[in-house]
Amino acid sequence: MADILIRKVSEETKERLRKRAERHGKSLEADLRETLERIAREEANPDVEMPFGTWLYEMSRPGADLDEILKEIRSAPVRPVDFS
Repeated sequence: MADILIRKVSEETKERLRKRAERHGKSLEADLRETLERIAREEANPDVEMPFGTWLYEMSRPGADLDEILKEIRSAPVRPVDFS
């Protein structure tokens, strides 16, 4: 396993991350490790520009350009569903 050291994180940020980990019932280290692994998995799949929930929120917010969104949907390649 590799080690990662991140310097110069503000105390406020560290405390927020610690509280987040506590809410998840994990240590700060375990929560950050899982978060980094999730981010790395998302980045390993370049076909997915953003998670579905984020995309749905973005397209349904007031002022969203639905014509552009529909154009993107219609031009997207068809791919099999991955339920993992």
